[in-house]
Amino acid sequence: MNGFLILDKPEGITSANCVYQLRSRLGIKKIGHCGTLDPLATGLLPICIGEATKFSNYTSDLDKLYEVGIKFGIETDTGDITGKTVLRSEFSLVAKDLSLAIGKLIGSHNQIPPMYSALKVNGRPLYYWARKGVFLNREPRTVEIKHIELIEATENTAKLRVRCSKGTYVRSIVEKIGRNLGTFATMKSLRRLEVGTIKLEYQSCSFEDSNESFMQKILPCDAMLQAMDKVDLNLEDAKKVRNGLSIDYNAQLKNKGLVRIYTEKNLFIGIGKVEDNKILPKRLLSTDLN
Repeated sequence: MNGFLILDKPEGITSANCVYQLRSRLGIKKIGHCGTLDPLATGLLPICIGEATKFSNYTSDLDKLYEVGIKFGIETDTGDITGKTVLRSEFSLVAKDLSLAIGKLIGSHNQIPPMYSALKVNGRPLYYWARKGVFLNREPRTVEIKHIELIEATENTAKLRVRCSKGTYVRSIVEKIGRNLGTFATMKSLRRLEVGTIKLEYQSCSFEDSNESFMQKILPCDAMLQAMDKVDLNLEDAKKVRNGLSIDYNAQLKNKGLVRIYTEKNLFIGIGKVEDNKILPKRLLSTDLN
């Protein structure tokens, strides 16, 4: 069994525990997830099964769309509402000021990963060290905020939609919004709505679904790769690529970088890279082309 499941992750469970539950329920060992969601977060968690696990890194690299709830006037040690309040201030939100503040966040930023995150340092996630009271130096990473939309606001709360690049910590964006408004802020909810071209409402499943429903909702191995250009090869060239060989590629030179590779019969065989008028195989399925 190979492909992707679009899981609507519930609150209060880790992404790893979602994988453990699915392994147990479906009786399949080769299952992983693409892009960690914190226990507080809900929404779209792509699950890769079987051969689709070969493409988990490419899926994790896609842009994401989140809906985030913000509470103003406090800041916590974890950056979200589950943490211990460490800073507090009186604050009454003016929606116009918030709109101006979030507009200034569009574009690229250097962001330091928070200590309470799943990013691994010295073989352990940062939250492991934070819980032991060990705070490590973290290198800033470049992230991009592509769009922010104000959904609703009250005197001390707001809800935003944020489209951002991979590796963006929305909690850190929330804290920055608070500081830019002259107060503090923490994330009170987070829901992921999209990963790449896949939307949460597109054949998503939940743990309330039956095992039969899970099976029916498994998407093909190329479902999460639609942002890549498509290349069709004749059977001879497809077999060469399948055997790990590069091939000449002079047609449709608009295709560059990573591409999805198919046979003339529209059979997906994997991912390649177009470089110097050649296609180089990168990650391939164990597809029988005979």
